[in-house]
Amino acid sequence: MGKKAKNAAGLAKAAGRKIDKTLLPPPPVPPEEELGSAKILDEPALPGSGFKVLDSEGYDDGGVADLSLLIDLEDSVQRRRRGHNEYFQALKADLLPRAINGPMAKMTRREQKVSLAQLLFSEDDDCEDKGPSEVYVEQVDGEEDTATVKHRAERLSQARAALRLSLLLREAACTSLSLSELCKRKLTFSGKAGAVDALRCADKALEIAGPGFWDQDDISAEAEDDKKIVTKFEKNA
Repeated sequence: MGKKAKNAAGLAKAAGRKIDKTLLPPPPVPPEEELGSAKILDEPALPGSGFKVLDSEGYDDGGVADLSLLIDLEDSVQRRRRGHNEYFQALKADLLPRAINGPMAKMTRREQKVSLAQLLFSEDDDCEDKGPSEVYVEQVDGEEDTATVKHRAERLSQARAALRLSLLLREAACTSLSLSELCKRKLTFSGKAGAVDALRCADKALEIAGPGFWDQDDISAEAEDDKKIVTKFEKNA
């Protein structure tokens, strides 16, 4: 227990820190009821942008609901673990991890996580890895024009920025997703020459998603440009 405020200013501060439970949002949906993108839409979310579900009525949402779950995942875990009151006190006091310097400093934690999703899943019309080409991308043959090489380099840089932001926000799920996207974009940018680096990113993404330990310093090295990665070392358990 801390000291009780004695003057009017202290009492006012203490009152401002109290959480009115009647104003709290409803608790998160139980994990077993979180359907995400498994729920089929009756009609496309945006005209012309939905995907018809094969052998069934309705449309797929393109992963939007799954992405929304991912954005709110860590906060839902915090609420379940700490209790609603303690979680919202930490949120109100700005104690949850977020970027406090740079262009995102004025954004809330959730707004920063939305920006992270935009870094990973841009839907520009001229983006070559939009839609079905997430599965297939033209191979690197060394004959790409300057504009294509520049575009792929920018996409690779965005994936590294997403990885840095994921680590700063302490979002393990987003970190794993950023590494998998970094793997794909390394291959798109460098082709066979970047295969070893790409596979290393994929291994680290699986390591985070698995039940074992993972080293944050080892992961953060992937966010650096052109850094030599030392792979022969023993990890601390």
